[in-house]
Amino acid sequence: MTTAKIIHPSQVKPYVADQSYSSKMLLDDLVAGVEAINVNEGTLRGGGKTGGGVHEENEIYYVVKGEAVLHLDDEVFDIRPGDLIFIPAGVFHSLDNKSATEEFVLLTLWQRAVYNEMWHIRMKAWGKSFKTIDEE
Repeated sequence: MTTAKIIHPSQVKPYVADQSYSSKMLLDDLVAGVEAINVNEGTLRGGGKTGGGVHEENEIYYVVKGEAVLHLDDEVFDIRPGDLIFIPAGVFHSLDNKSATEEFVLLTLWQRAVYNEMWHIRMKAWGKSFKTIDEE
């Protein structure tokens, strides 16, 4: 029998990718103990931009806080809290935080954690995908 999980994002240790972006794996198969939708919380600091990329699998963004410019291939969109964005496989995407001082926070969802390069980076650096703030 699968055990229900309650994840408190404030208790999850962020993986700091660079000076402008940090990532928290909130839910993956390892945390759930079964195959699950995988959820990551990403924070882009004020004035930050992501380098962008293209994935072989679909990805979903849900904007939690702040406003950003989203680049999807050659199109540009303003996004804000409550927006849900479906990014098909093969589409280049990147983000520019519109605020110089406020954080931009979004949830990213995948069918499998292995589709997320940050998952692999955490696994290599930590030996696992998820840490609490109480862990080293």
